[in-house]
Amino acid sequence: MPDPAADPRPHRGPKALGGLAALACVACCALPVLITAGVVGAGAGAVVGWLPALAVVLAVLAAGTWWLEQRRSSCSCGPKTAGEAACGCKASGEPLKITGRGDRA
Repeated sequence: MPDPAADPRPHRGPKALGGLAALACVACCALPVLITAGVVGAGAGAVVGWLPALAVVLAVLAAGTWWLEQRRSSCSCGPKTAGEAACGCKASGEPLKITGRGDRA
């Protein structure tokens, strides 16, 4: 299984769920007007009652997935001690240098 932190694809989950929540909100307001104008049939009135609840559920799911993606760190180990912003656990491609010096007294 590939490492999710190394996944270069953008995460579209929160945006897609937020877009669906917005679409449900628009449909909730527009369907009664369209039914009254005769553009859509009266059978669409059965859907209108569920749209506010659907919009709320989709908005909560969008917020939850956004929050989970923000919480997920890109690496499980600490940053390098050299002051770089990169993760210290990824291989740099350079050979490991072992020195005999240490900070022990």
